[in-house]
Amino acid sequence: MKRTLIAVAVAPDGTLWRGHFGIAPEFHLYAPDGTPVEKRSNPYGATAGEKHQHHDDPQLIINLLPECRVFIARRMGDHSKHNLAEKFGIVPVITTEDTPKAAIEHFLHGQS
Repeated sequence: MKRTLIAVAVAPDGTLWRGHFGIAPEFHLYAPDGTPVEKRSNPYGATAGEKHQHHDDPQLIINLLPECRVFIARRMGDHSKHNLAEKFGIVPVITTEDTPKAAIEHFLHGQS
């Protein structure tokens, strides 16, 4: 599957998740032009009652979002950012925006 979409880590209240990308309760997926595509629950998220397995196996999140080439979050570990870029060709983006829409707009206009 070709990676073309953008994934944004989102909290239950619809704002950007303030924790690490991999434990966001939900991801909002967007087309490369910023059009919303899908909302996807994270079975490994902080509110899922799971031990946060993704810290030991980032492949779980990559497999959960196979069509995404960009991951946008407020936080992401340095090791994870490096691995995403080098091993998987995924663009990790850290933002200070508060909403998914603002984060997407910021990214698309080259300000992130």
